[in-house]
Amino acid sequence: MTDAGTTDWKAMADKLVPDARPLLHGRRVDTAADTFELRSPRDGRLLCTVPACGRAEVDQAVAHARAEQREGCWPNFTPRARGAVLNAWADAIEAERDELALLISLETGKPIRDAVQVDLAGVVRAIRWYAALADKLHGDHPQVGRDDVALVSREPVGVVGILLPWNFPLALVGYDVAPALMLGNSVIVKPSEQAPLSVLRCCELAVEAGVSRDAVSVVPGTGAGAGQAVAGHPGIDAVAVTGSAATGRAVMRASGDSNGKRVWPELGGKSAAVVFEDVPDVRAAAHAIAWGGYFNQGAMCTGCSRVLVEREVYEEFLEALVAETDKLRLGDPLDWETTVGALTTAHQLHDSRSATEQAVAAGARLLRGGTEQDVLPGGRYFPPTLLADTPGTNPVFTAEVFGPVVAARPFDEVDEALRTAFSSGYGMGVSVWTSSLDTAFRVTRSAKAGIAWVNCFEGDDLTVPAGGVGKSGFGRTKGTAVLDKYSDLKTTWLHLGN
Repeated sequence: MTDAGTTDWKAMADKLVPDARPLLHGRRVDTAADTFELRSPRDGRLLCTVPACGRAEVDQAVAHARAEQREGCWPNFTPRARGAVLNAWADAIEAERDELALLISLETGKPIRDAVQVDLAGVVRAIRWYAALADKLHGDHPQVGRDDVALVSREPVGVVGILLPWNFPLALVGYDVAPALMLGNSVIVKPSEQAPLSVLRCCELAVEAGVSRDAVSVVPGTGAGAGQAVAGHPGIDAVAVTGSAATGRAVMRASGDSNGKRVWPELGGKSAAVVFEDVPDVRAAAHAIAWGGYFNQGAMCTGCSRVLVEREVYEEFLEALVAETDKLRLGDPLDWETTVGALTTAHQLHDSRSATEQAVAAGARLLRGGTEQDVLPGGRYFPPTLLADTPGTNPVFTAEVFGPVVAARPFDEVDEALRTAFSSGYGMGVSVWTSSLDTAFRVTRSAKAGIAWVNCFEGDDLTVPAGGVGKSGFGRTKGTAVLDKYSDLKTTWLHLGN
């Protein structure tokens, strides 16, 4: 494998000819669907035209998937055999690392270094984790008396629809597609219309690695087209959706109007960092929070976009946060040294600019950023933006701004900090910085959040579940918690007679 830091990514991009055709029955197919243009947020370049798949293509995918469940081989593979195929898939992804990373960077604007070191490394790690888990699962044998035998087994749910986001297009391939396949399900993937290319190629590699051709299909298209067709299809048994709160509600409505399939929503976030006077290390906290607020151009559901700091250390912390913000480099996503790339959508750019202007008009101090930059003609670039003294009722504090905008304000009382931290209704994560165990437990126990970090941010491992509460949904990824999304428990009761 070549050294990614010395690869000529721009030369590779010039030669790239992406294939956006859907993956059906194990191969890319032409379709009569309308198309839409996919342009790179890096420079506005036309990457390709993408088929806007709809009900017809989803019907085909479902028919193949159901046939695989009835008479195909994938559900009947031994768990160990499925695990071996998943490992082969991970091998194939590693072999195609550069192509996949380039696709991610071009379609999302993500810095190429992050695409290689975070996205690609992460999906391989997740697939291998679930491959290793495949033959470690077992049922249960409750003791129900001498005359009866009870067996509890875990069985695949059947056909699973997975609606993926654009901010980390391959992450959920590892966190959702891999475990669904590991359990023996057939999977129909609908990638984001902003980022279909890397998902299509990654799932094509799954078929090449040995996943049955009808066990995984990919139908690109819009949310209103392919997305709604998946959500409302009566032949799909479960749907996992990662996206905005509005998207999650639309999918749940479509489920209710069709077959009432289970829906697992992992939705938006508006995570807060709460920094107390006794923070162990102000600079370490500022470094972690700057990363949490600006990584992936602020497009992260757990992102630390709101910072509450006890007044005694407020100015000292702001100084450290400004210094960390100044270390970030806004630039061409295909430059290996870039740490903040382009914004994937025009909506992001509008929201980042609008939220900043509203906050300043309401009295916030603009310490850094705030104005879009001309990094490359035709691209969408907004610098890391830092606001201080932000009113707690301002939209930048209460609404999800999916961009590189971090807002800070001081607090005097713990209860005040908690009210402000959870006023948005989102409950993805909270980061608490203190030397006091009492304070740490008081805040984390009061936190209406799915994840609570103490003296760190984004502490993470595949052994622990990730997900939110409230407006952030109730779906979980990672660890064994994901098994409940993609399997059913069956009780078999045998009476032994007299």
